[in-house]
Amino acid sequence: MRLENTTYLIVAVLVGALMYSCATIGRPGGGPLDKDPPIFVGSSPRQNALKFSGNRVVLNFDEIVVLKDQSEKVVISPLQKEMPTIRAQGRSVTIEFKDTLLPNTTYSIDFANSIQDNNENNPLEDFAFAFSTGDSIDSLQVSGIVLSARDLEPMQGVIVGIHSNLDDSAFTKLQFDRIARTNDRGQFTIRNLKAGKYRIYALNDMDRDYKFVRTEDMAFLLDTIIPGAYQEATMDTLFTKTYAVDTVVPGMHTVFTPNDILLSMSNEGYASQYLHTYERVEFNRIYVKFATKSDTLPTLRLLNPAREGDDWYRLEHSEFNDSLVYWITDTSLISRDSIQAELHYLRTDTTDRLSYATDTLFFNVKSMFKRQYEKAQEEKAKQTEELREEYERNLEEFRKRAEDRKNEKDTIKAEMEARSDSMELARIVRAWRKDSISKVPVFDFKLLSTASVDVDAPLQFTVVEPIDSISMAGFHLSYKEDTIWTDVPVPELVQDKPFDIKTWNMPVKWEPGGTYKIRVDSMSVYGIYGLPNNTLEQEFSVKALEEYSNLFLNVMPADSSAMFVELLSSSDAVMRTAPVVDGYAEFLNVTPGDYYARVVIDANGNGEWDPGNYALRIQPEEVYYYPKKLTLKKNWDIEQSWNIYELPVDLQKPVEIKKNRPEKKKWEETEKKEGTDEEEDEFADPLPIYTGNKYTDYRQNM
Repeated sequence: MRLENTTYLIVAVLVGALMYSCATIGRPGGGPLDKDPPIFVGSSPRQNALKFSGNRVVLNFDEIVVLKDQSEKVVISPLQKEMPTIRAQGRSVTIEFKDTLLPNTTYSIDFANSIQDNNENNPLEDFAFAFSTGDSIDSLQVSGIVLSARDLEPMQGVIVGIHSNLDDSAFTKLQFDRIARTNDRGQFTIRNLKAGKYRIYALNDMDRDYKFVRTEDMAFLLDTIIPGAYQEATMDTLFTKTYAVDTVVPGMHTVFTPNDILLSMSNEGYASQYLHTYERVEFNRIYVKFATKSDTLPTLRLLNPAREGDDWYRLEHSEFNDSLVYWITDTSLISRDSIQAELHYLRTDTTDRLSYATDTLFFNVKSMFKRQYEKAQEEKAKQTEELREEYERNLEEFRKRAEDRKNEKDTIKAEMEARSDSMELARIVRAWRKDSISKVPVFDFKLLSTASVDVDAPLQFTVVEPIDSISMAGFHLSYKEDTIWTDVPVPELVQDKPFDIKTWNMPVKWEPGGTYKIRVDSMSVYGIYGLPNNTLEQEFSVKALEEYSNLFLNVMPADSSAMFVELLSSSDAVMRTAPVVDGYAEFLNVTPGDYYARVVIDANGNGEWDPGNYALRIQPEEVYYYPKKLTLKKNWDIEQSWNIYELPVDLQKPVEIKKNRPEKKKWEETEKKEGTDEEEDEFADPLPIYTGNKYTDYRQNM
């Protein structure tokens, strides 16, 4: 009797909702916004029909509907060789199958939120339709969520599939048995499963073959899953059309398990290695680009002109050896239009393994660059000649005027003109000398550091080409006490990143709040082409400790695994990194501002986050977010306790820095423009209903 009463109440509410929606199709008189999705009212065949033998399904709704992004959102299981024709017409959606349907098979069509009303584009969320070509219909289902392993972003619109074939190779060689697509929260439900054991995977299927290739984002579980179901007593809440509570009644519902599957998606970072680009970008530079990173540098040997050894160039390369610049230091080579060389490097072969290859390369100066270079040289010579001629003309004119003044009777006037001419001549000579000096090529040695230096930052210098020699005797550092400058020891210039040969640091131990001056004498630094630097001098101040904030994070629970915390900006970019030592991560002398934090469980202890690897059955390293914004103020020490397991993983990342957010409904945008929207709740469902899915139901019970 209780179930009959419950059914009666549900039917009554649905009938009332249908009548209400018919009366609120539009807003011709500025009435209430239409927030209601279409209501499914029937179909041919009916939902969960058996022994279906046709090729056409018609779904009927209570109002005119449209389809949005159907090619991206609608998925059909089992997979079809040729996608059915799906179209909306009036109040119906028609599906016409082109493949012959398999016997004794349950088919499911998952529309996600692609079905919308024609009035306000309100989507019918998570709508699916099923039928069977046999005597029974498979009814089990599994559900969960797919998150980006690196930053816990919900992975929207990716494929989640299962294999009844439990071999590891099934993921790479076979199409999925059944699939679903994640919604805008990263959630998925794979419906209409048979009882049995399965492996489950997530795949950002770029080539749409429903099989994993190593360049695609993927996720997997090491354990098999076994779908199940049980009945659970619940208290159901019936709502009015305005989402006000109508009635609370007891009921029985089917809970499908597992409903808490977490798939952490990452990319192995695999790419085939090959020589991508090579060219001679200028007379003195050769550029070589590879398709992906490598832990081994190639070797370059001259063939024409023939020469052994590597003393004819200085190598500059990226951190991962995928981009290389060979600075030619031999002037006889620089003057040649063409150079032939042999490159010996690692390349991916046909068996997908790295093996050594040798290519003969021709580095020719591009004709366009050659013409530009020659034109620039001609223009420079022309400007120099014009300046010299102007100077000589002015000098000759002053000489003539001096001769004319010898015959002047008015000696006072003559003396004044002579004095004026003398001053003008001196100005012209100074300008000429200054311009002449500026035309002399010098080595471009610059200070990158600004006039205000962080207390723990080095002085940083940069050059446009590699350095040949440095004389630290020409470097002078002084500290200002009151009005007196006092010399202080000058640390040696070092390179923090050996591969970056154009950035040099001076690790000075600063006095917080102090004023310093750096002077670099000319001819203290020489470039590889023999040019010296110009004199460099700059005064700057060091920030006081009171201008900073200190942050201490007590990370719980204490784990034996290595962990490190990343301090993040409002754009989710890593600003600082600190290891977790005895449960604490410390960030000292942090510039005040708004920050966020993320901890990485560093399973292999290499100090960086690592993705998963399917062939090696390695999961990506786990990350957890501190769920709140960290506001750091000047001269403040902040200590926060952080239980990384306090919240479910998909609720940890603060909304402010989350990029993949649920789609906004049209009426939400309208309310926002009209200023009638309430405070946004990203995880609020439009109509709370019990589904047996952990990732939707538990939010209603928190």
